[in-house]
Amino acid sequence: IDYCGRFEMNTIVREKCDLLIKNKDTLRQVFRLDGDMMMLAGSSFYVGIDVEANADKIKYCEQILKKNTKMLSEFRGNVRIPVLCKMAIAKEPQDYLISVQRIVGQMKHLRWMNGEYKVLAAMIIQDHEDSFAIPAIIDKMTNIFHGMKETHPWLTSDEDLPFAAMLAVSDLDTDRLIEEMEACYQMIIKTFPDKNASQSLSHVLAIDPSKTVVKCNRIRDIFATLKERKHKFGTGYELAILGTMSMLEFSVEQIVEEIIEADDYLKTKKGFGNFTMGEKRRRMYAALMVMDAHIPPASRSHQALLNSTLALVIAMEICMILIMTCLLYTS
Repeated sequence: IDYCGRFEMNTIVREKCDLLIKNKDTLRQVFRLDGDMMMLAGSSFYVGIDVEANADKIKYCEQILKKNTKMLSEFRGNVRIPVLCKMAIAKEPQDYLISVQRIVGQMKHLRWMNGEYKVLAAMIIQDHEDSFAIPAIIDKMTNIFHGMKETHPWLTSDEDLPFAAMLAVSDLDTDRLIEEMEACYQMIIKTFPDKNASQSLSHVLAIDPSKTVVKCNRIRDIFATLKERKHKFGTGYELAILGTMSMLEFSVEQIVEEIIEADDYLKTKKGFGNFTMGEKRRRMYAALMVMDAHIPPASRSHQALLNSTLALVIAMEICMILIMTCLLYTS
């Protein structure tokens, strides 16, 4: 702590911010006509696995994608960049694409579902499960989604399928997940009145094995402290990113300080200003960088996540779901 009593900026958080910016610039070289949200979706993915984006590799994967999909394929829509980014880090990009396509093909019972959400869900399943377990995970995902639908029929829609996939690859029991989601929802809706945002946040909180009241109060404290510090966090879809903060084993004060430091640092960078990006969205990325800094991609031992298979990329997956949900929802 410096002489002003503030925590010095976490060096790793700063490095994550720099990597986010660098990857965004690299992706811009490849995708010149796409919007910044698309660039940041891909950039955030690479930060989540602590890798620098490779423009040539992504261009190569784009050729593979075009060769193996039709012009109007859901793989070439809003999810194109996340698909290409994940292909680019795969040992065999074409095999990765084929595996995801195969998983989508196993979702024929969800024929009424938006195809792009199925692609997102398929990528999450592919990233976390061995091929022999995939049918069971798809069944679990479907049951979780139906459970969401039964509890909140007017809130639950296609955009919740990737969240259901994220929950399905955890080691937690389906009924336990559904019950915990609802318990969290009933607690947080009192603070965050946006029902869709609160439902998304409840999906994230359900993974945290902490007691319901403890993790919900922790999120409220983080949100309230950020507001007191003149760095109010958004209460829309970005709220779910704040939910990942409940899993960090640090004080609320340190978490808030690191988010503020990351936010202030990003604000000085091109494309991250109040007028170009907006405060709420930038703070979502600031929080994500803090999360990425404290859950190393190589670690599976984080106590707060117990044995969940989400330990490697939970923050990245949540961010990608949220970004793509915003893009698909408004398109």
